[in-house]
Amino acid sequence: MTNLSPQVHCDTFKNVHLVSPLLHAYEFTTRASNNITEYEFLEEYARNRAWHFNLSKIRSFLKHRENAIVITCPNERIEWVNKGFTRMTGYGADEAVGKFPNFLQGIETSEVIRKEIREKLAIKTSFSGEVLNYRKDGEKYLCKVDIVPIFNNDKVLCNFMALEREVN
Repeated sequence: MTNLSPQVHCDTFKNVHLVSPLLHAYEFTTRASNNITEYEFLEEYARNRAWHFNLSKIRSFLKHRENAIVITCPNERIEWVNKGFTRMTGYGADEAVGKFPNFLQGIETSEVIRKEIREKLAIKTSFSGEVLNYRKDGEKYLCKVDIVPIFNNDKVLCNFMALEREVN
């Protein structure tokens, strides 16, 4: 057995040749948990952007590894996604950053919901509802989405943050 530092973190074995199939079952993480790490990242991100937003509201949301967070710039291009996003959609951060979140929508996504999202974001207000999205493999899934505009101390729109959880 290999002794790993308490700081070691590996969520996947991407681009690693595994010698034994047993290694596929391991997931290394920090003792503090991935969720705290993401929360700490968001704290830093919020500080750098001078967000006027209480991040503690999302701490409990991050405790559920399957929950997704998407942060976009004011023109709605994705700037950051958490690991929950990858677990939910199958898309890695490198595949999502720079795209518009509607790349997850498809033919059966409600046009009424699409329009409501566009209208709410255009007037810099929150959206809350259920959206039919599609995973990378084409599988449909329904998710509860809460999108909030985030302003800085000067009341200038900095980002939008979408909190998403799959509905069964």
